[in-house]
Amino acid sequence: MKIMFWNAHKNKSINNHISSLVHDYKIDMLVLAEYEDDSIDLIKRIRRNGDFMEEYFSEGSERIRFFGNYQDVEPSTQNKYYSIQIINRELILCGIHLPSDLHGDKSRERVAKSRVIIHDIQENEQKLATQKTIIVGDFNEMPYSEGCLNADAFHGLPVYEEGRKEYRTVLGSKYNKYYNPMWNFFGDFSYPPGTFYRNDSSIHSPMWYILDQFIVGMEIIPLLNREQVRIITKCGLGSLADENGHPKIDISDHFPIMCEINY
Repeated sequence: MKIMFWNAHKNKSINNHISSLVHDYKIDMLVLAEYEDDSIDLIKRIRRNGDFMEEYFSEGSERIRFFGNYQDVEPSTQNKYYSIQIINRELILCGIHLPSDLHGDKSRERVAKSRVIIHDIQENEQKLATQKTIIVGDFNEMPYSEGCLNADAFHGLPVYEEGRKEYRTVLGSKYNKYYNPMWNFFGDFSYPPGTFYRNDSSIHSPMWYILDQFIVGMEIIPLLNREQVRIITKCGLGSLADENGHPKIDISDHFPIMCEINY
């Protein structure tokens, strides 16, 4: 199974690029944020390329849309900021788009919402007796920020082997562990060093941000093809990056991301 996430930046003419990406990378599940193009037209374009996708129910989730080629997909919790889908009655796929800091610091709000989301996810894990969980989306914070890393939030650890241990105990309380492979994209040893670029006029700014992430549960870790966790910078229509290597703003201000699991 190949999963792709993209923040479409409210681009009302992005379907050509999305359908090209689905075809070029053989995507099975597509999760979109800030998608405002015509979804019926998108499905037609995907099918014209010889691929098949349908849209899944996510009513109530204003910021996330789901498409895919799996038949057995049932909606679970739907919320303004996230949508949980159950695939084949055992795999939990949660798409999220949390508040940004564009109009002020929202870090506390993101941590609070992260706790709500992980609670709903773990309720589904207990109900289905599974830890086949994938959380994907625009977290609007870095992997080391509190919402992504805190044990009582998403608990997305940077080390593969650590994530394989079931839980971590903090002050007598047990917290399930998850693995966040997006930590591996920091720095300039490979391109690109993030999914979003912003050169703020501020003292503290990394300029490149990894806002778009995958966080996976313990039972997904051995199924994860780590070499196929990717930040995508091109498709059949050409580069998604401008001459400086940053996301082309007229397409989207984010690069899409993808992962593959042997499922």
